[in-house]
Amino acid sequence: MKRFKDKLILVLGMGSGIGLSAAQQFAKDGAKIVGVGRDIHSLNSSLLTLEGEGHYIIDTDALDEQRVKEITKYGKENGGYYGCVCCAGSLEMRPILFTEPKNLIDSFNANVVTAINVTKAASKAVGVDGLSVVWLSSVAAVRGTAGFSAYSASKGALISAARVAAIELANKNIRVNVIIAGVVETQMSGAWLKFLTPEQKTGVEKSHLLGLGKPQDVSNAIAFLVSSDSSWITGSSIVVDGGLSAN
Repeated sequence: MKRFKDKLILVLGMGSGIGLSAAQQFAKDGAKIVGVGRDIHSLNSSLLTLEGEGHYIIDTDALDEQRVKEITKYGKENGGYYGCVCCAGSLEMRPILFTEPKNLIDSFNANVVTAINVTKAASKAVGVDGLSVVWLSSVAAVRGTAGFSAYSASKGALISAARVAAIELANKNIRVNVIIAGVVETQMSGAWLKFLTPEQKTGVEKSHLLGLGKPQDVSNAIAFLVSSDSSWITGSSIVVDGGLSAN
């Protein structure tokens, strides 16, 4: 028996990286995926990689509260959401002395506002078994790294906001948890790793006791938090970083 058989699971950021890996894992385990993102071409390409039938994509900017109403509408029409996974985000390296208010706003919009908007929309269409929400944070939120002030601040905000959301939404049978991820080999991490010297890149790799992560390393933890195996977990942050924060 597939553990997510016919469960409706929303994935923000399904177009690539961890979001795509999570969607593929859920679909393989029987779920019906609702993929959300701004790039229709990436969403369509990702859709073709999903096993099973009944998947759906919503091409929308998660910053727009009016446009994310389609998430609620689709959920209500299809039995309600069982899972809501928010993997969208952005990373721009900038020393704090050169960080402008716009850089902070852009980072919070991409990493925090999108997650909260999508969670609000999914929370209005909860399935009969309740809803498990998972937000993707970063070890940068808890471990100082030069050049990451805006990114670290926004990812730290997700951890704080999740605790509040868990309290506010518990009576609606909604759980909210966070994954604190280390450096995972995705397009986003590759964009800043390429600016490092070979020595610096080797240092990043060695700082992860188990090496850099693969998207599936994180999507495995996401699947656990969405599943009933984690039914007594909410308001928590689970570190999945290959030993980086222990080093």
